[in-house]
Amino acid sequence: MDFDLTEDQRALLTAVERLVERHGGAPAGADSYILSGAELERDLEDGGYYDVARGQDADGAVGAALLVEAVARSPRAAEVGASALVAPKLAPTLSLPRPIILAATPLDGAVRFLGSRGTAVIDTGTDVRVLDLSTCRTAAVDTPFAYPFGRFVDLDLKNAPVLADVAPDLMRQWWRVALAAEIGAVAQVALDMTVDYVKARRQFNRPIGSFQAIQHRLSECATMIHGTRILARRAAWTGDGADAAFAAAHAKETAAKVHYDTHQFHGAMGVTLEHPLHFWSYRLKCLQGEMGGYMAHAKEAADAFWP
Repeated sequence: MDFDLTEDQRALLTAVERLVERHGGAPAGADSYILSGAELERDLEDGGYYDVARGQDADGAVGAALLVEAVARSPRAAEVGASALVAPKLAPTLSLPRPIILAATPLDGAVRFLGSRGTAVIDTGTDVRVLDLSTCRTAAVDTPFAYPFGRFVDLDLKNAPVLADVAPDLMRQWWRVALAAEIGAVAQVALDMTVDYVKARRQFNRPIGSFQAIQHRLSECATMIHGTRILARRAAWTGDGADAAFAAAHAKETAAKVHYDTHQFHGAMGVTLEHPLHFWSYRLKCLQGEMGGYMAHAKEAADAFWP
């Protein structure tokens, strides 16, 4: 794979970045852990960006991964990975009502972006089912993780239609790609914010970023984030389940380290609503556990590479 973006991919990334920028950055002194991304989602839908991955070509998958990256850098919580990458790869001819929610049984916990509208795509372990969320009961779940969460109430999946000819392994594969792309972008913003902070924060009459111990740890974060981004794009390009599992495993390891280091170097300021770091760092903590932790994806990758 050529890791340089094509002219079309660069144009797509630039267009989405400009659209995201129009919706504004993180406010200082936020009064909530969540910034609504509803308007951003509408603009993405109106612009046809959710259809980037329609069809089976590798360019479309990489374009969708770039879209996930660009939107994930926004402080606004916009659902994009499931709608732009996962669903088109599972059912390219279907147009499922958005937002699209990804979930796996048992459905007894909080689910990202789950609400009273849209479609849930559910991995039952034996098949993949689609559920019209307007036909079931959900309840909002309050969390600090910078995404809206909900849970199912008295859910019965017996009448949820099965997505024909789609194996759960395929859903998990593209879910991992979307997850890795999102983690890489979120981690990059948290790192950039921390680098700016350690340049400005002074202690012992010098910026704390001038200390070698801090430089070394942040450079490790930068290397891991770069690897996450490349592995996610590679997995999108190859469409290979082993590549997707490896990308997700590395992304989970990256999320853990970047969350820890960026918070430590911000000190107490990093855990307040006054500072915008939480819009990204708390997301890392959430994404670190989605679909299982590092070991689950590492085992999947090992089993695929060395059966």
